[in-house]
Amino acid sequence: MGDEAVPWAAELGERLFVTPGRWGWRSVDVVAGERHDGLVPSERPEWVEPPRPDTSELRRAVSVAFWALMGQVLAVVGGLVAAGVLLPRMRQWLAEQGFEGDAYPAVRLFAGIGLLVLAFKVLPRMGAYYVALRNQREFEAPFRRARRLERQRYETAAAEWNDAIRRRDERVHARRDGPEWIPVLPEVPPARTDVIGGDPRRHGWASLLVTLGTSVLAGGERIALLDLTGRDVGGGLEAVARARGRATHRVDLPGAGVDLFAGVGEEALLDVVTYTLTGRDETGDLRHERALTRDLLRQVLRTLDGPVTLARLAAGVQVLRRATAAPVLTPAELRQLAERVGEVGDDDWSVRQLRFVAGQLAVLSDGETVRVGSRPLWADAALSVVATAGGRDDRKDLVDRMLAHLAQATMHRGRRFADVFVVAGADRLGAATLEMLSDNARAAGIRLILMIDQPQGDIERTVGTGGAVCVMKLFNHRDAEVAAAFIGREHRFVVSQVTREVGRAFTDGGGDTFTGATDRASNALPGAVRVRGATTGLAESRGHTWSGVRSWSSTQQVSSASVSSRVYEFLVDPQQLRSLPETSFVLVDNTARGRRVELADGNPGICLLDRVALRGEDG
Repeated sequence: MGDEAVPWAAELGERLFVTPGRWGWRSVDVVAGERHDGLVPSERPEWVEPPRPDTSELRRAVSVAFWALMGQVLAVVGGLVAAGVLLPRMRQWLAEQGFEGDAYPAVRLFAGIGLLVLAFKVLPRMGAYYVALRNQREFEAPFRRARRLERQRYETAAAEWNDAIRRRDERVHARRDGPEWIPVLPEVPPARTDVIGGDPRRHGWASLLVTLGTSVLAGGERIALLDLTGRDVGGGLEAVARARGRATHRVDLPGAGVDLFAGVGEEALLDVVTYTLTGRDETGDLRHERALTRDLLRQVLRTLDGPVTLARLAAGVQVLRRATAAPVLTPAELRQLAERVGEVGDDDWSVRQLRFVAGQLAVLSDGETVRVGSRPLWADAALSVVATAGGRDDRKDLVDRMLAHLAQATMHRGRRFADVFVVAGADRLGAATLEMLSDNARAAGIRLILMIDQPQGDIERTVGTGGAVCVMKLFNHRDAEVAAAFIGREHRFVVSQVTREVGRAFTDGGGDTFTGATDRASNALPGAVRVRGATTGLAESRGHTWSGVRSWSSTQQVSSASVSSRVYEFLVDPQQLRSLPETSFVLVDNTARGRRVELADGNPGICLLDRVALRGEDG
């Protein structure tokens, strides 16, 4: 990593180097209005300059001594200038008077004596100035010591206050209304963790390594990373570890100056090379090939007197098959190998197997250079990284398998080479090799993390055997279905039918009623003869009544009904796994209390946000 990575690495390291182990964060909602008292520390300490002692008399003495010294120096300089100007003129005047030979030497002598007298007076002035300065320094020394101690106490108190404010802000922010980020990690550290999926550029894996690895390193544990992706997934963790002062060790293959077999015993070396060349399948033919390969390699190893390298092994096998070998063997070794040629079978099967072993070793040893003092593959550092180049060819596959077997052999040395062993791109190794790594890591007490791109074939049957699985972004639909099936299914009640009825009625009615009446009355006497002058009366009245009635009504009816049915479906839909962000993952944690499924994000930059709890107990 370049120098440009130092600022962000230092900033992340300051926040992420905390324990316990943290894999990522999840966002949750907290209860609104929650209050937390007693979190405000005391006022910030302020720096108060202590009173200085009165040194006015000493400063005055230093000033007097300084100007006295300057006056004497100026007198000497003035004398020299005067002598340089006046002596030539005096000599000329004496010559004009005829006294040059007798009087001028005396004049020059007296002038020299005067200058010496002035120069000698400079020394006591310098001594007086030095004594005045020393007196002032000695008088102020106790004050300076006391001020320095007081400054240290102030800086310590200010740092503690700032730390208390930071912790208070973390807790207060974590309890505000709205989402907060709290750490996510398995309840019990699993013996093996499988990381499934991830983006092609491996940003998700690199982010997860930084988030998890910093907390592991903060706890004093060591990490070994075998990076088979060619994408430098450990570069970010390496930069943060260096920024925090942790020792790191890195080996990039193919590369010169690396002793692959440093510290590996003969039997372990035989296992490593044999299984690298023949694989770990237990079919009958492969077991015979493995036995012959092991016997050939043992014969070569017993004749090698110098360091064991892949090139020397390949040359030894070439001698056994009566072919021209590379000039990397000594004459004594060539002679011993030539004596063993007769012990190798000459049937067709043995010849083909011998040719196969020689060819595979030649591919493995291509470009290998081992010098005196070469670096070991794994070192006793807080973080060790072994990375191989990208691509996919025969040599790449052989080198990856050999590195996995070398790691397995290193697990059982006197001191564990790591507390956590991470294999990025583990699906390249095959299910048998992964099972071998898992068994040996469990026996050695090393936590194993396997980062697998596509859990297909036999690897699918081994996923989750260690207790915890992280499922990241998946692109292939089949991989997403496999991962969703592993996460699990559950019974749910879902709405299967919805019915909605809407009705409306309107009624309008009315009527009119009219009634009229006329009355007429007379007061004439009854009879046939009318009497002249008699009074008669007539009265008439009319009246009518009108009434109107109107009625109006409106009704509306709305009814809805839903029908739910019980279904058995995925906890997480495959489509959701295919649309996850690059750094998000689904943690599946199998514990004694049951199966726990949580969605989290492993982006280390989350630690720089507000309302983030960095420790599990803070959440």
